[in-house]
Amino acid sequence: MTKQVAIGIDVGGTKIAGAIVDTKGQILSSLRIETPQGTANDVVAALKQTINNLFEVVPETSEVIGIGLAVAGTVNWKEGTVVQSPNLPFSNFKLREIIDSELGLTTFMDNDANLAALAEKYYGVAQSAQDFVGLTLGTGIGSGIFCNGCLYRGATGAAAELGHMVIEATGPQDSCGSYGCLEIMASGRTLVHLAKEKVETNRKSLVLELAQGDPKNITGPLITKAAHQGDKLALDVFNEIGFWLGIGINNIVNIFNPELVVIGGGMAEAGELILAPARKAVSKRALHPNKDIARIVQSDLGNKAGVIGAAALVFDELFV
Repeated sequence: MTKQVAIGIDVGGTKIAGAIVDTKGQILSSLRIETPQGTANDVVAALKQTINNLFEVVPETSEVIGIGLAVAGTVNWKEGTVVQSPNLPFSNFKLREIIDSELGLTTFMDNDANLAALAEKYYGVAQSAQDFVGLTLGTGIGSGIFCNGCLYRGATGAAAELGHMVIEATGPQDSCGSYGCLEIMASGRTLVHLAKEKVETNRKSLVLELAQGDPKNITGPLITKAAHQGDKLALDVFNEIGFWLGIGINNIVNIFNPELVVIGGGMAEAGELILAPARKAVSKRALHPNKDIARIVQSDLGNKAGVIGAAALVFDELFV
């Protein structure tokens, strides 16, 4: 019996990840390459090569029924256009049409954080939830919203930019041009920046020791390692970032009244180091009964959420 599968592609500013995924959310084969730092055509060429490479390893017993693209940036889901992307050379770019026509297979596309949330709904920790919000914590902060069991995209597909809600009006300027956004207060980029600032006045920190004495070597995983070993500076950094994350989640809980707030992305691997201070901030500030029902949980899909969600979009569009 032929198994139906989809090719899911997660298109980010630094990497392109691809996978063959079955209808149960299982990855049959995967690959990952660096995103070309060139023109839109360079990225498209890398995308097509990735998809073709995956086609070559599709099991004989499987049939590829479509391609899903999870793209970092603002996506007009209905038109298949990447409106803008901070880390990709796309502007009002009809990416879906290009992939669809040149590869001859039905293609669907959406924002990467939306599709990470879709992956959680289909195959992750939110399978039983009708109302939840997914936050993807990495260099920036992406998000996806489910209301009444459906992905909420807004009028043009640009909804759920929760990373750009202002939580500290006098805070530092974000890449979007505004000030004090959740992203500039609680992202992975800020975690590293804050640690680098703190080691300038605390040269005895384990963070600096692990960085071989050079603040330029400080990374998120390094800070996490130091925190797990009890380093005060690293713990202070996570407490501060977790506090601001909690302020953002407080707003989310009060606005959407979700059952779950699912934390994914690279920073989620820090687990309770960041979740505990976030939960503490929410418990002190959110309204009843909102905070009584909302659970803040870690994604169990990890960095696979993007490709699984891209494939889930194919199944969602063709089977529902």
